[in-house]
Amino acid sequence: MKKNYRKKSALFITLIIVVILTSGFFISKKLLKPKDSVEVAELEIKLPTGKSSVKIGASQTALIKALGQPKQIGPYSSQAHYKQGTVLNYNGAKFYFVHNKLTNFEITSHKYKVGLASTHKYNSIGNTQAQLPKFKIQNKTALLDVTSDDSTTDQFLEYDLSDSGKLTKITYSDY
Repeated sequence: MKKNYRKKSALFITLIIVVILTSGFFISKKLLKPKDSVEVAELEIKLPTGKSSVKIGASQTALIKALGQPKQIGPYSSQAHYKQGTVLNYNGAKFYFVHNKLTNFEITSHKYKVGLASTHKYNSIGNTQAQLPKFKIQNKTALLDVTSDDSTTDQFLEYDLSDSGKLTKITYSDY
């Protein structure tokens, strides 16, 4: 009777271990899989020393409050929206607005960080490919689809990489 109980107990424990290891494998595989999309509400831009951040859809006032006074403010034509807008030009960064809402940006200076709000991990120009989140990388570009409630445009976050694997430009655009 005791032998039979021990065999059943050993079998049960073995089964539990197999289930735990199998589920751990699938969970880790999902976590380590490269991301191919993120919600637009997750994107943040900030200064390395700044506590304030700016998200897509922010006003010009909110951006200036978070990043300081721009070098130049001027008009621009939005190809994606077929509307006129405003561009705030900083040294190494351009922020595009339509109807006083941040719609696109291009960063080429290490003075600005871009990241995902939920992870609190940010990247800036000069970081290496290894420091990027687990994004899919094609042709020296880490490309991430950005999703939102507005399905009328395609939105992308791009991290351009040099031949040596260093980040040279961060672009968010809605085509």
